[in-house]
Amino acid sequence: MTTTGEAIELGADAPVGGVPPAPTEGRVASRPSVWGIFLRKPSTLIFLPMLLIFVIVSVVGPYFVGSPVSTGNPPLLPPSGEFPLGTDALGRDYLARVVYGGQISLLVGFSVAVLCMTIGIVVGGLAGYYGGFIDTALVKVAEFFQVLPGLILALVAAALLGSNIVIIVAILAITMWPSGARIVRAEAMRISKLGYVESAKAAGFGGIRILWSDVIPNAMPPVLVATSMTVGRAILVESGLAYLGIGDTNRPSWGALLNSAQPYMQQAWWLALFPGMCIFLVVLAVNILGDGLNDALNPTIGRVK
Repeated sequence: MTTTGEAIELGADAPVGGVPPAPTEGRVASRPSVWGIFLRKPSTLIFLPMLLIFVIVSVVGPYFVGSPVSTGNPPLLPPSGEFPLGTDALGRDYLARVVYGGQISLLVGFSVAVLCMTIGIVVGGLAGYYGGFIDTALVKVAEFFQVLPGLILALVAAALLGSNIVIIVAILAITMWPSGARIVRAEAMRISKLGYVESAKAAGFGGIRILWSDVIPNAMPPVLVATSMTVGRAILVESGLAYLGIGDTNRPSWGALLNSAQPYMQQAWWLALFPGMCIFLVVLAVNILGDGLNDALNPTIGRVK
């Protein structure tokens, strides 16, 4: 039988009383973070680099391509080594026009998404946390903007104020923010009834501080998913408006390039193929990344119970 003194002499690793020590390594399995789960998804490994390539090319590409307005080249040249994406009807380098058009489309998409998220957090957070008259009034305001026809509003604004990027972004943000506000409102109503919020109220903290420090941060996961989806929606709507001729003629987007390619669909296929493919790939990447982020933030979705 081993005595206490012998156990001390044997060291800390020796069993005392015949009971072996519990293993110290791997005792607590660390749970992967949400972003770790998201970044390890196969869809993320494919579409996140794709989206980053489009963003980097749109930001840095104009420094390495030619002028998008220079007309010194032969018109309607097919893709070749000299002109990788060919030329348009006026002899302009189509690669330069597609790269510059990506700036406008991506700028509109991300700007509209950020504006919608900001307005939605403010309106939805106030409505869901305070409730009562504030909730009713803000919900009515959101319903008013939600029923506004974006296309007709864009036509009227273009006729009165002219077509430019700022007006397009403002119109899209005005007509698209209510959906995000409804998500924030629902989350704020749920979170405001939780125990830690009640404890903060009992401690004497103000409503704005609780809303900013406790409610909004915990309501962000579904808001981030909705914002990622808004990027794709904004790019599609802006492309549709530009296709109809509602856009900045001095800074054409991918949709405007599709519009200008209509008369040459049979003899110059590349004029519609490349901007259309860019719109398709960017919107596809954004939507799949948003779906993957939703799965990472809500791991129980799709699980058999």
